[in-house]
Amino acid sequence: MGNWTIEEIKNFLIKNGIRPSFYRLKIYQYLLNERTHPSADEIFLYLKKEIPTISRATIYNTLNLFLNKRLVQLINLERDEARYDATLSWHAHFKCLNCNKVFDFHIESLKLKGVEGFQILEKQLNLAGYCAQCQKK
Repeated sequence: MGNWTIEEIKNFLIKNGIRPSFYRLKIYQYLLNERTHPSADEIFLYLKKEIPTISRATIYNTLNLFLNKRLVQLINLERDEARYDATLSWHAHFKCLNCNKVFDFHIESLKLKGVEGFQILEKQLNLAGYCAQCQKK
């Protein structure tokens, strides 16, 4: 996906029916460019350094807007942990149980049986284990 400019993000939001306020631009820029699958709290803590006036409510409201417009997906890797991902292409998530980092993996093929007649609106494949770095320790 690469790093998007503010102008590209602005045009993308407008194209998707979202008024590109300063906060929305910064939140979407963070999701696109950082690639860390952050929680709402992580987004807040990061942006608060740059934008002291931003609130948690603004973060949650903006993320809900992005979810409703299908510009981000919510990934639940654990029961009490909601993370956000701006990569909408079909891919898998791997969470390291040691360092807690989340990695994206491209999926080339996956066969599901018995889904004929179903309308699939969301696809998620979440894996957990130990990343290569943690296994070396």
